[in-house]
Amino acid sequence: MSVDTRPLAVAHGQTIVKYPHHVSSQFHRDEIVPVFTTGPQRHGVFKAVNRTSAGTTTIATPDDKGAIVVTDIIISAKKAATSDVTIEFDDGVDTVILFLADSINSDFNIAIPFVGLFRGWQNAELKLVTTGNVVATATAGYMKVPDGLLFAEWDALR
Repeated sequence: MSVDTRPLAVAHGQTIVKYPHHVSSQFHRDEIVPVFTTGPQRHGVFKAVNRTSAGTTTIATPDDKGAIVVTDIIISAKKAATSDVTIEFDDGVDTVILFLADSINSDFNIAIPFVGLFRGWQNAELKLVTTGNVVATATAGYMKVPDGLLFAEWDALR
């Protein structure tokens, strides 16, 4: 059986090809649907980290002069007196907070499926920071990109 493919475009020396994808449903028995893959779907990875006391844990480190693009974050923490949970980009000089919650009054669980481009700047690590004796877990979906912007350039785009 031959596969019916059609070239759609050529970019960066690669041909974009349409492969038929058969969807069986009660309404469209042999419908052909184009299937596309995004960068995060193709190149994304994830990492989970835990903290049981105050401190900082690096979730993801970009390659030299690269950047991290965050695609998803799942965070949970147990109730603890005088405690905060923060997800941030930090390069040792500049810090930008993506998420901050206190867990003083109750446990919390949150999942954030980012749709926009949550991309850090050159050499900025993605970190979990906790204060107090909070038990927290953060799982981040991300991908590494080879060319990060300097902080000033990155900040000017916001």
